[in-house]
Amino acid sequence: MVKKWMVILVACVLLTACGLGEKKETASKTEAASDEKKANVSETEKATNEKEASASTAETDEPEQPLKTFDELTPEELKIPTVPMESPYGEDGNFKHVHTDKELARDFTDENNMIRFNLDEDPVRIMRTGNIDNVMNYSDTFIDLSENLSYKLQDPEEIEIAYQLFIDHPPVQLQGKEGIEYRSWEEATNMERGIIQMTILLSVPMNYLQYAIEQDEYDTEQFKTAQAEFRRIGDPMVLFPSPQTPLDYELYESIRTVHALWGKLGLYQKPEQDKEEFKALYDQTRQEVNNLFARVNYTLSEE
Repeated sequence: MVKKWMVILVACVLLTACGLGEKKETASKTEAASDEKKANVSETEKATNEKEASASTAETDEPEQPLKTFDELTPEELKIPTVPMESPYGEDGNFKHVHTDKELARDFTDENNMIRFNLDEDPVRIMRTGNIDNVMNYSDTFIDLSENLSYKLQDPEEIEIAYQLFIDHPPVQLQGKEGIEYRSWEEATNMERGIIQMTILLSVPMNYLQYAIEQDEYDTEQFKTAQAEFRRIGDPMVLFPSPQTPLDYELYESIRTVHALWGKLGLYQKPEQDKEEFKALYDQTRQEVNNLFARVNYTLSEE
């Protein structure tokens, strides 16, 4: 698990380092800096691997396996890890749990003023407001309703590193600002947690697509697998964590945009014939993910 995490972490750092501003000027500088580093990706990964392997060996006396570069990844390693869960539907085909909005607030709000269910507690529920039924996801993960799967980081150490990665990279509006205090992972909303986990889990196929575009490799099994993962996560049946705060609703609009772009990447037909258009779509998706990364850092700094 540590080996897999380090591959994901290195890829995520390559994706997000310096590219967290929402201004076009900042984005341009980010891409320029990224271009300068592309020639040294393998060396960077090798150095990171040696450092982490050394630290891990000191702690466990078990040597780490070398990290793989993008050209060495297998199709299986490009697949996003998922966690199976029970169907939210009962034997009659309807959702198992139906609550009024008042019942949910009264019976299930926790000490952080959040409604949150674990995956084994049927987090997908109906919230009935008057005559309107809303399908709500009260977990902190993205859930595929068609496959009964959750996109979740399972190791507490991975979650800690992922959260720290987000708060260590503030957007341009907060850089250099003193006295910023971030809410903890326990205090983060379901929406914030879900976006953090999904961004990390998608970092490997996201970065692999850039590698494939640069190498003009569109006919490999790795490319087909990476694109299929975006088709899967971009499916309309994938349910985001339901927003519960004003800032959540702002993030919800952002993740809707990113989710649609994921789907377009996955469904794009014959990218090898429309290379420039596909690259433009990828670049747009990457920038929106970076912007979302920055917005989560911002919302975590707000009470």
